[in-house]
Amino acid sequence: MGIQRVSSKWTKTAVLQRSRNVNEYIPVTRQYTRQTLERMTELFESNYIKPDRGTYGNGVMRVKTIRIKPHPITDANTSENAVDPLSPSEAEVDAETSAEVPLTTYELRYGTEEKHFHSLDELDLALTERIQNREYIIQQGIPLMKHDGLPFDLRVLTQKNLERNWETTGILGRVAAPGKIITNIHGGGRLATFNELVRPHFDQDRFQQLRSELYRLGIHTAVQLQRSFPRLKEIGIDIALDEDGRPWIIEVNTLPGIYAFGLLPDKETYRKIKRYARAYGRLPSKKGKTSRTSAKAQASTAKSRTHR
Repeated sequence: MGIQRVSSKWTKTAVLQRSRNVNEYIPVTRQYTRQTLERMTELFESNYIKPDRGTYGNGVMRVKTIRIKPHPITDANTSENAVDPLSPSEAEVDAETSAEVPLTTYELRYGTEEKHFHSLDELDLALTERIQNREYIIQQGIPLMKHDGLPFDLRVLTQKNLERNWETTGILGRVAAPGKIITNIHGGGRLATFNELVRPHFDQDRFQQLRSELYRLGIHTAVQLQRSFPRLKEIGIDIALDEDGRPWIIEVNTLPGIYAFGLLPDKETYRKIKRYARAYGRLPSKKGKTSRTSAKAQASTAKSRTHR
């Protein structure tokens, strides 16, 4: 039987939320509705709205809630000590000031476009026009750690090894292109090593601790997903590191790209990734590849002889 793939982000999230080992790493995530939009924008300054099914960061939008506290109006010509018998008491002014509601605007970004809305209804209408009838999720935005002023995230690859046990085989980094809200390589981001992006932010002990934590998290995530999807063989976990260095699971991909690892300096890791992928059927075996090459060569030789 083939390798199992699961396209729905919400389905995978719901499964992972049932694991005590994994749930603490998952940002607040809900299926998108007008009601969840209102609640999430109340709770979090930044939220990401994503297609439930989709790849390469296509269709991802970000909403930022901006609250501006109104400034009280003062009359510069009024004496500090003057008392107007018709003016409200100090206590009444304080009560009125505390009751003032901040002015709220919503910033919507997708790609490099940016729009602003002054009400939740306007924002919801704009989102609905883009979403149409497709299923979307809304997820708490994590303020990403930065490298040279640009946000980055990590991809953790976990595979079935030759003993058919889960093993985390590699971690790579992706740096967002200037002005983009996603780090995806297809969206203009660039590849980098885990060491290049993360090491400058931590001392050696914390760096090694984080690496070990991510390797364990890859295995815990794969084990939990396999309980519901028994034919999984590989997963790619998109990890955000927030500004304090805490890891968060942004998304799990059950058809992870592996060739990007071949562009990094560590070729031994890439050879292991391909070896495991051949063993569980993602890549053709070397033997099969050699046989096909040999067959093509024989056919070419026979054709050449026929034409002589």
